[in-house]
Amino acid sequence: MWNLQTIYKDEIVPGKRVFLLMVAMIATLFVISACSEEAIPTQEPVEFHPTAAASVNRPDSSKDSAPVVEAPAVGGDAKAGESLFDSCSACHSTDDSTVVGPGLGGVYGRAASQTTLDADAYIEQSLRQPADFLVDGFQALMPEFDYFSDDDVQNMIAYLKTLE
Repeated sequence: MWNLQTIYKDEIVPGKRVFLLMVAMIATLFVISACSEEAIPTQEPVEFHPTAAASVNRPDSSKDSAPVVEAPAVGGDAKAGESLFDSCSACHSTDDSTVVGPGLGGVYGRAASQTTLDADAYIEQSLRQPADFLVDGFQALMPEFDYFSDDDVQNMIAYLKTLE
């Protein structure tokens, strides 16, 4: 480790002495900090209640919690349908204007007059198999939304009803 160039008459050259002193101080600081470290818990322990939830006395937090969301009505939830429509808005507007596909303003009112199907069935068919009902002047570019659940379809129909 040491050679004759760094040792002169059994003494370490002054530059190396400062370096060794700094290394020793840093090592000492690491040892001191490691030995004096306290274990600080990061989480509060969770109480386990093996009893039924209704019999446990818990504070009422209903004032601070989010409002309860009710299940969508049988006819669908227009708010949920609006969030589904976000993926459609790249090609369809909510008024009469054309983007890539036709505008959907008033589509529910026009849907019943298109075929022998009622408006709900027409819109569902248009979502699941859009090539079946092409609007004049438009190509069959719309993808099939056969992965939509029945609830998704009902929610989308409920939203399209609001686009008058």
